[in-house]
Amino acid sequence: MNHPTSVVRRLSQALTLVGLLVGTSAWAQLPTAEERLKILTDPESLKAKLEKDKTRPPLELFRSQIAPFDILPFVKANHWSTLSLEMRANYDDYVGMLHTSPVRMLGMPREGQLAVEAPQEVVYRREVRLLKEQRTKLGLQILMPRIPKEIGLELTRPEAIRADEIWQANLRVLEPFQMLILVLSKDETDLYARWSQFQAMAPLSADREDTQAFDKQRYYRMVLPMESGTFPLSPHPLTWTTVSHVIWDGLPAERLSPAQQQAMLDWLHWGGQLILIGGARPSFAALGDSFLGPYLPATLSGESDLLNEADLKPLSDAFRPVIPYAVREDPIAAPEDDAYVPGRQHAYMAPEPIHPASNRPVYLAGLRPNPGASTVRLGESSERILGVEQRVGRGRILMLALNPTDPALAAWPGLDTFVRRVILRRPEDNVASWGGWNGRTVESAKFASLVGPDLSWFRILSRDLGASLPRPLVLSGPKVLLDETAGTTANDPYAEYAANAASAVAEWVDSSALPKMSRDALEEASGISIPSSGFVLKVILAYVLALVPLNWLICRYVFGRREWAWVVVPVLSLGFAIGVERAAAYDMGYDMACDEIDVLETYGAYPRAHLSRFASLYTTGRIRFTISFPNDPTALALPLDNGRSLRGEDITTSSWQSQPVPALEGFQVQPRSLSLFRAEQLVNLPGAITLVTDAEGRRIVNATNLELRDATVIEVNGSNDRKPLYLGTIMPGATVALTANPVPKPRAFAKGQLNPRPFLEAFQTYAENRPEDQGEIRLVAWAPKVMAGEKFEPAVDRHRGFTAVVVHLENGPPPAPAGPRFNYLARRADQTSGQPQAVPAFNEPALGSGVPPTLRPVRPPVRRQAPAPPAPSRGGVKASPTSNVR
Repeated sequence: MNHPTSVVRRLSQALTLVGLLVGTSAWAQLPTAEERLKILTDPESLKAKLEKDKTRPPLELFRSQIAPFDILPFVKANHWSTLSLEMRANYDDYVGMLHTSPVRMLGMPREGQLAVEAPQEVVYRREVRLLKEQRTKLGLQILMPRIPKEIGLELTRPEAIRADEIWQANLRVLEPFQMLILVLSKDETDLYARWSQFQAMAPLSADREDTQAFDKQRYYRMVLPMESGTFPLSPHPLTWTTVSHVIWDGLPAERLSPAQQQAMLDWLHWGGQLILIGGARPSFAALGDSFLGPYLPATLSGESDLLNEADLKPLSDAFRPVIPYAVREDPIAAPEDDAYVPGRQHAYMAPEPIHPASNRPVYLAGLRPNPGASTVRLGESSERILGVEQRVGRGRILMLALNPTDPALAAWPGLDTFVRRVILRRPEDNVASWGGWNGRTVESAKFASLVGPDLSWFRILSRDLGASLPRPLVLSGPKVLLDETAGTTANDPYAEYAANAASAVAEWVDSSALPKMSRDALEEASGISIPSSGFVLKVILAYVLALVPLNWLICRYVFGRREWAWVVVPVLSLGFAIGVERAAAYDMGYDMACDEIDVLETYGAYPRAHLSRFASLYTTGRIRFTISFPNDPTALALPLDNGRSLRGEDITTSSWQSQPVPALEGFQVQPRSLSLFRAEQLVNLPGAITLVTDAEGRRIVNATNLELRDATVIEVNGSNDRKPLYLGTIMPGATVALTANPVPKPRAFAKGQLNPRPFLEAFQTYAENRPEDQGEIRLVAWAPKVMAGEKFEPAVDRHRGFTAVVVHLENGPPPAPAGPRFNYLARRADQTSGQPQAVPAFNEPALGSGVPPTLRPVRPPVRRQAPAPPAPSRGGVKASPTSNVR
């Protein structure tokens, strides 16, 4: 028992400390009565805390994150990411600027070369306001053409000479083709962790024994929240380009902020895939009143089922287990008469039954599909609904009636195949034919990896135009023929670069089709041109003649003073310089001007649009511009490479500021020359452009404020007799019947004017022709003005341009998971009739669709008679790896 004297002494010490702390920030850091009571009972702990606080730095960085990761900072090259920093000011409030070290941009690759560095570098920065002793999480958007191990960060005050703090944020490389699968679950993330080892997440050819190599070859990375209840999702929609799927398992919708909810809806419309997990828990009921409510494909019917092993047999028969890597054989080579398509693939074992516990059957929620939704059945022989899905813009939402983490399903070997086909909707691996191919004969075959466009539906037209089509792949040694291509005829030393370029989606690169088209159009419309070689040669000859013989002859015979020739040389040089400058100059009629090409992409009935700006700035003097977007926090902008970078050229530095007002600052424009930049935004429209079908027919309703000229509707991947419908001009607020009008003669654009016709033709003909693209109806038009919302400082004298408008009015239903692109077994012959079954070409456009050969691969029709499957063996897979293959 404590002596009364010691108790009084301890209480006196505590009260003394409390008297010193009351009214100070240290006392304010103890928010609860329990913590303050602890001071009275244990003053020594408070004293130790105070001593520790004296050693704290003025500014502390606790951690850095790359959304949507908690810990691993994976960044993909040429994609925007949100870098978040958690920091604190310990002694005083802090107001300053957070900025990165300069990041060198990549330019356009020259012929026969890889991408070169542009003479431009960018600093990413944002404003910082820290309250004393309060942790603050700050985010800024960055784009890295190359991923270093670390990126430097500095905190500086306004007008300061040196930084107050310098840190290094770690980065890790996400391969160009790899995509992220984000799991939003409040308490069962461990159940999804084992999915990372599924064959669905990696190529069949990946060597799992080499962990490091396998990690680089995998298709998907699972993103699981490490801390309970924390979801570091980026609120910026243009940083979701690396996410292909989101698995939503029981998370209350209110856990996401309004900005995160809006970013998810934008991601969905541009190709994201959202899978809502059902099962025994009432997870669907709460979503009906959330931001996802208008997009749900089904409602709960209340007619749920409890499934036993017999009820689950159609499911187990439909999704057979994948043969393990260790015992898998190579695929059979294509026969002589069919060199384009692989033979029967050794990929699957015999069906494995699902064994639910007798007291715990699998719960199947009853779903009532909404009009226009598609259903996925439990199996070919079952009428039960496994899931209901529908398109949301280019993406899809799937409501799954059962929970794949149920113990019975988690122990089922066929879950791997189920996840790939139904949840991910990922196609089967390609097959490469090796050696001896001369157009008729193939000796052997191997599994080949898929590319980014196969793994994600996400697309941004201005980035992916002409960039995500399959390309021939040629390796050193034996030639390789992918079943995605029409073959190759020669080895290409830069094939690896071409293959990598084809493996990514939604990349921000200046060498893709649309930036290059825009650059050429802006340069041609400006009227500024590089003097021809003939002009330069004439000037050099005239200068040499005037400087040496003519100068000497005049001074010798006219003035009689040969030595005066030395005095005339500087005057002659200056006169030639002024004369050449005036001869090559082009009178623009203004001091500062901006030409701009805007591309507006949207989806029918969605009042938000993706806006891409490609612009050039011209001045008669040397000026640094600030291009800001004061009313749009989603804006992003960077310099656009002009394609003429020279070795040793001076590097110009500009800054992209994401907060408080998005702005590209310090953008350098040289005298009498063009500087190019590009920007992207997600803008709100006053209405939507929709296709309405009712008893009166089909009509286009323009509820925006845009005047749509030369409007044309195209049925992409349509039947042979479908042709583009020319509608003419659709005024703001007007409704136009979907009937063809006579096509007028092409408009004549004067020299120096921006011509939208090449852009409209490219948008009308472009198509990837994948299963998810079938049935698209697209409207293409242009508006005679650029979109508002952009501010220049100093202001330009002339700002002109046009806006190309692309509206995806409708998209076809999601492709069925049992189709031949997703299931090798669907390609076999009909055993009953003995006739070969046609294998649909998954990326073959319809004849007469208007797609030029340069935008699509060409393949012959494909038919195959598959060999009869061998009888199953009871000896196990390892004894005979192909004995139980189907």
